[in-house]
Amino acid sequence: MGKTRKCPHCGNIAGDDLQIVSVVDNASELQREVAIANMPESLRDEMREKLPKAIEVNEAPSASQLFACIRIAAIDDVIHLERLAGALRGKGISVDAENVAEEAVSQGLLIRQNDETYLLLG
Repeated sequence: MGKTRKCPHCGNIAGDDLQIVSVVDNASELQREVAIANMPESLRDEMREKLPKAIEVNEAPSASQLFACIRIAAIDDVIHLERLAGALRGKGISVDAENVAEEAVSQGLLIRQNDETYLLLG
């Protein structure tokens, strides 16, 4: 008998019948593997081919990538932080929306209207 296995999340001790179905390196790969494991066995191989391997996370986006997200978030030149956060997530950018907006204010691209809303200039 090997060493006791515990869940790294909750600490529960796992029984001897525990089966490791996959080992991953990051959260996006984990999400993919959990989704596949929860599918009917007959669909797993097909879905494994169709699902993307992993979502690329960009922790150091360029200024043009950030500005593209600002433009995506703008409706009638108004940017709500929640919509900007969604645009950033959609592009795999892991920078806080408020930080992006405040940097754009300092660069003269946006004007702050209130706590959650900015106006796109030009």
